[in-house]
Amino acid sequence: MPRSALRNARDADWVVVDPGRARGSAARVREVLGALGSADADARAMVLHHALPDDFPPVVLAELARADADLPARGRAAREDLRALAFLTLDPANARDHDDAVCVEPLSGGGARLHVAIADVSARVAEGSALDREALRRGNSVYFPDRAIPMLPHALSGDLCSLRPGVDRATLVVILDLDSRGGVRGRRFARALIRSRARLSYDEGAAVIDPDHAARDARRPEAPEIVEQLRRLADVATRLMERRFEAGSIDFDLPTAEIVLGDEGHPVDVVEAPRTLAHRAIEEAMLAANRAVAEALDEAGIPLLHRVHEAPSGEDLAGLEELLRSFGLLGRSAAPLDSRAIAAAVTRAVGRPEERLVNLATLRSMRQARYAETNLGHFALGFEHYAHFTSPIRRYADLVVHRALIDGLLGDAASRDRALARGEGLPRVAARVSARERLAVDAERDMIAVKKCVFMQPHVGEVHDGTVEGVARHGLYVTLDPFFVEGLVHVSRLPKGLVFDEHRHALRARRGEAGYRLGDRVRVRVDSIDAARGWISYSLAGRNGRPREAQDGAWSSASSSAAIRSQSR
Repeated sequence: MPRSALRNARDADWVVVDPGRARGSAARVREVLGALGSADADARAMVLHHALPDDFPPVVLAELARADADLPARGRAAREDLRALAFLTLDPANARDHDDAVCVEPLSGGGARLHVAIADVSARVAEGSALDREALRRGNSVYFPDRAIPMLPHALSGDLCSLRPGVDRATLVVILDLDSRGGVRGRRFARALIRSRARLSYDEGAAVIDPDHAARDARRPEAPEIVEQLRRLADVATRLMERRFEAGSIDFDLPTAEIVLGDEGHPVDVVEAPRTLAHRAIEEAMLAANRAVAEALDEAGIPLLHRVHEAPSGEDLAGLEELLRSFGLLGRSAAPLDSRAIAAAVTRAVGRPEERLVNLATLRSMRQARYAETNLGHFALGFEHYAHFTSPIRRYADLVVHRALIDGLLGDAASRDRALARGEGLPRVAARVSARERLAVDAERDMIAVKKCVFMQPHVGEVHDGTVEGVARHGLYVTLDPFFVEGLVHVSRLPKGLVFDEHRHALRARRGEAGYRLGDRVRVRVDSIDAARGWISYSLAGRNGRPREAQDGAWSSASSSAAIRSQSR
């Protein structure tokens, strides 16, 4: 590219390039986005690369400007008044929207009444409106470490629909009566007004219910009613969790990376994201609400978007079964492998050396969850009925389920007819939101990879211990101990003679006496970084980088885990 075509772009700048259309014509830089590592430039590059939506169209903003900031009196009168209940929201500290709130009331006999209130986005986004069409086009919000590309304009997502403390909000509420063991003994749904009493971060919630795992500087809520709500929520969530696991839900307790940002959005650390009882408590409440809504709609014959997760392929199940049996995690049972058996095996592996290997291999054997107009069940959760209902501010699928619930179960005969008529369009919506979800996952993953690369630039040449968390034909994926960052040891940098065993998905020597497998400890050197592509290259270094020696058949028995890449979904 001639210098005149660079538009003053410098080395390591993000640029938009016009490749030139005529044969032999030179490419030209059309736009310079800014330096790689700049928060704004990185975000703009991801938006363009993944063709993400940017600003909202004028017709949407015009429609929004005409919206009443307050709910009409008629709309308020038709709602159940639950403002006397002590609802609270519990979210990440940097949450940009708050679409769920919870409240727990004690019942006699050790039971509890769980209220899960979800922002009633349908009250603000009319079906078929410009807002609605744009929300479907976007499909969902996309979240980067320092910003979001919202499905709905900020006036809705961050204000009028968000369950902010101290203000009245229109919600859809799932009310579950639970017995002392977490079994659902009664359920109902209501369009209601609530007024959240507190907006808490997960760290603040954990300071009350999980202090051993809370951040050291976490602020502990002082209001007695909020402290009591948190304790009730933790108790209910623990019962729900135990019951769910007993019924066959698989617990993928795997860490995820969190980018710590400093001034101007620059990454200053990459750490393992905390996962406390506060996180789990909200997760259990949302799972229970999602499941209850799906069950009620399916029982009533109302069409809805299901969140489905089909069983693994026969080949993947066979490979996973071989791995689990090799560690004695399936007992003597010869029954076909189902979610209950897998869940029990994962539980038995807790605290054992192979725990992480088993968790990763189990996760990678699973299919990708998706949306569907037909009910195919949810294999990993072990649920016969499941839907996404609890995040309508950021997922269009949830808004569709809200409309099904309102018209199908909370309305009259005419509204039920509307709910039934929507069934014809659900296949198109399911395909659209599933595709948009995959796009969002790709964009978020790529941004995390860029941020990790920018963070690791000063560490090129350093040697660190790490763990093999992926095995593929082209090499090993290793996560470092001091930083939660994964890179590739390419097969060309491994000892010669190693081959990829397609059946066992492992790298081993031709005679089978040595090799590498998931969970192995290695020492690596950070060799090079390509931040634009999100690639980090390692090479083996030192004694810990030697291949595993076979001991009492351990190699052949433990190497049947699935090939794993950090970028597999």
